[in-house]
Order: sequence, then structure tokens, then C-alpha cells
Amino acid sequence: MCAKVGMIAPSLRRLTLLLGLALAAAPALAGCATDTGDDEDVESVEEPVTTVTNAELSAVARTRIDPNLRFDLLTRTGQNIMRASTYWGGVQDDYPRFPKARMCATNVSKVLFLAGITSYDQEGVRNLIADVRSGGGATYKMPQKKAEFIAKLNTIYGGHIPAGTLLAGMSIHSSNPGDQHVGFIGHTDRDGVVWIYHNNWYRPDNEGGARKPHMVSEANLRRGFPREWMATPWIKIKRNASGTVTDVTSMLPALDDMDPLNKDFQSTLAIPKEIVAEL
Repeated sequence: MCAKVGMIAPSLRRLTLLLGLALAAAPALAGCATDTGDDEDVESVEEPVTTVTNAELSAVARTRIDPNLRFDLLTRTGQNIMRASTYWGGVQDDYPRFPKARMCATNVSKVLFLAGITSYDQEGVRNLIADVRSGGGATYKMPQKKAEFIAKLNTIYGGHIPAGTLLAGMSIHSSNPGDQHVGFIGHTDRDGVVWIYHNNWYRPDNEGGARKPHMVSEANLRRGFPREWMATPWIKIKRNASGTVTDVTSMLPALDDMDPLNKDFQSTLAIPKEIVAEL
């Protein structure tokens, strides 16, 4: 046996040499592709999944929601999400990664974790909504025409959207990360306006330099943060005497991806299973 091995050894050496030369000439395969300039693509590879610390959870537990705010269909889980969202709005700028472009799903995932919900953890809006759907939650693709939107809304808990519901606006033309957005349904004010909590992108440069209400704060912009976790008005709901929704008005059309009546974006409501179980 040893003699046979010795006889074929030169052939093996030649084969090894040829393989080595071929591998050296071949293009290198690596997990990190060439930088495309897309922050979200880079971060989705390099950043870890969502995490929270015990200190953060303790801080959330101490956070108090403004007692003057009213929430529609506020369950225990919805209250936890609103408390976590309130906390996050006060500390987000301490985490420079988050008040940035194309980080809306990451921010929503962070708030969910702060609320003690770890079932949903995604960096993309479509995947986040798919997580809620596959996890047993209730999802509703909303029509873009007003009459149809109102009719569909009236089928969802009698026209009442639970606080803590995810609201996603996704382009019907593109699945690029910059063409979608997501946040939470928050409080409803005395005028019937439903507010959403999200990583707001509305800035003066979206309006030719003019500052308007509900924009990212000057303080954040001075820090180099083009986004800010905050509440902005979404839709104003009118009801008849029996509580049925009769009219809906978009309150901030400039925030186009979250405008449910914008023909270029599909709005989806996604109610986590944890909230569904409590209703």
C-alpha cells in the first residue's frame, strides 16, 4: 500500500498546484458586498438584531403616558406599546443609529422590544408586516379610494383601530427600502384625529426650506439626525350618532407614504396577536 501511495504522490502534487492556481485566479467570495451607498442595506448586514437592556426596561416601566391623551381600544399590550413609544421619543437621540433614514422598521422593532414583545424583529417594513401576519395577528390591506377605505374601516372593530396597531405605507410601484414606512396607531384627540407614532421624516427641505408643523425638530437637525420618533396626525374620523365612520380626512398629505388616500402607496393595518387576544 505504501508503495502505491508513493507512486501517485507526484500526480497529487500537480493536481494540488493546479487547484491552487485556479482558486487564486477566481473572484473572491465574501459576505460583505461592495458598498452601494444604501445605509439600510449596509446596516442590515452589520448591525445585530434588536436588543434591550434591563435598565431600558426599568426606565420604560417608570414612564407615564400623558393622562390627557385618549386611546381607542387600549388593551394592556397596547398600553405597554404606548408607554414604550413615549419613552423612546424622549431618548431616541441618545442612540445615533436610530434617528436616521430607512430605519422605521428598526425603530418599531425597538419599541416592541421595549414593550416586552419580542416576536417581531425586522429591519424591513414588508418583513415586519409579514411577521405580524404569520405570527397570528390580524392584517388589513386598506383601499386607496375614500369610500372604499371608509367601508373597510367600518369592518375593523366597528371602525375603531386599537392603539398599538402597526400602520405601514408601502409603495405600489417599488419595494425599495426608501419607498415604505411604518409606525404605530396612537392616541385619538377630541376632534377625532388619530395620531401615529413613527420615525418621522418630514423636514423643511421637503417643503422648499419652509418650516411647518409636525416636522423633525431643529434640535435633531442640528445634531445631524434627519429623523425623529414622534407623533404626527394621521386621519380625522367623523362618525354618525351610532358610531359608524362616515368620513375620513387625511391630516398630513405631505407625509405621502402614510397618507392612506395617496394613490401611490398601499396602507396596511397590522394588529399584533398579543393585542388581538385581548380585544
